[in-house]
Amino acid sequence: MIGPLFRKVAPVRWTQDDVIAAAFTTLEQEGLEGLSLRGVARALGAHLNSVSWYVKTKNSLIEKMADAIIGTVQVDDLPTEPIDRVRVVVGRYRTAMLAHRDGGRLVAGTFAGGGNTLRVAEVIIAALLRAGFSEPDAARLCWSLIYFTLGLTQEEQTAPARLEPDTADLITNGHYPTLAKLGLPLLAEDPYDARFDYGLGRMLDLNA
Repeated sequence: MIGPLFRKVAPVRWTQDDVIAAAFTTLEQEGLEGLSLRGVARALGAHLNSVSWYVKTKNSLIEKMADAIIGTVQVDDLPTEPIDRVRVVVGRYRTAMLAHRDGGRLVAGTFAGGGNTLRVAEVIIAALLRAGFSEPDAARLCWSLIYFTLGLTQEEQTAPARLEPDTADLITNGHYPTLAKLGLPLLAEDPYDARFDYGLGRMLDLNA
């Protein structure tokens, strides 16, 4: 009989969800540049092979993480009015990316064509069609909304709190009189929520 000291320990059975959860832990700690399969394995307390079984490369890991982020975008409990539906869904899309360090860059760096992306696009385009947009316009506007949100979110998560002194001086010392007339607060310190709401409103304005 094998004694207690020699009892065989059953191996841990990791799942893909475990790997993705560990990847987000690593992302929060190290940022997108520091994300690696080895780092995910350390966060998981597993061998690298256990991670590689589910994701072969860093790019495939990022694609799965992007799909997971988009998967948190809720498309239920939406307003009845179609344009309001689009506003809410796109707002939730932005919020989902802001919930993670470098979330905007992570999603923007992939072509996340999985089911979660298609689910969000389905709701946006269906609402735009109901609002009276043609099929080509609805498709292109959907892309425009996504690109706008991705770009703004990336800047929001990476931009310094204030302009570099050299940049501020260029604006205020007469080189760019129109920008100087607007002033630094409006150009560089306008809240990102205000920029998002304004840009979204302009793109969805049926009378523009």
